[in-house]
Amino acid sequence: CLIYRDSSLLSFTISSLLAVGIFLSYVPQHVRIYQRQTSEGISPFFLLLGTMSGFSALLNVVMLTQMLRDCCSSLSWFDCANSQLGLIQVAAQATAAALILVLCVHFTRGSPFQMLAEYAKLVSIYRVCSAYLLVSAIFVIYPLVWAPGLVTPVANFQGLFATVLASIQYFPQIYTTWRLKHAGSLSMNMMLIQTPGGFLWATTMILRPGSVWSTWLPYLAAASLQAVLLSLCVWFSITKPIE
Repeated sequence: CLIYRDSSLLSFTISSLLAVGIFLSYVPQHVRIYQRQTSEGISPFFLLLGTMSGFSALLNVVMLTQMLRDCCSSLSWFDCANSQLGLIQVAAQATAAALILVLCVHFTRGSPFQMLAEYAKLVSIYRVCSAYLLVSAIFVIYPLVWAPGLVTPVANFQGLFATVLASIQYFPQIYTTWRLKHAGSLSMNMMLIQTPGGFLWATTMILRPGSVWSTWLPYLAAASLQAVLLSLCVWFSITKPIE
């Protein structure tokens, strides 16, 4: 607990702004789905893997920061809040990523621009993600409440699973973009913000006191693959512009 005492105001401010920025970086994607009323160009499997990865990463941090929340009884409110900023950042990312799927299901329903087969896939994926979150939450609550010795192994499993999902989630999207030859409803503005921001975020997580590899590795993997996807979208926007 001592490492979280006398926290830096500058560090707190930067981390807080980063949490807000993480959520806001997804807003261009949310807006684009609303404007186009179609999920064209967005791979359903990209949404599935991305949402599940976000959930797993969040559950990983929830478990690993339990000790920090226990420390709050011996910390000032400022130091306690600072110790939870990593959790807040991950929660912001997981929520904003899940909103992409939610908005796709909501805004493309009944849209003349949305293919019925694709919409059916979105609904199925929405249900799978909801079930996954429920089951995962149960597996997380059990060790936190009744089996403390399982907290670290389960948390590391969630972090490793999140890393695997984050590493492969971009492959179906890269394939979809390559086949379509344009970004479609995928927001390039979002990726322009997130790609450098993802590397910055991973770096700040690595440098945080008590950092664990299973917490930051998913974001480093995701940022690297998102850079590949962004490069592909930029290339097609230059070589095959849509009139």
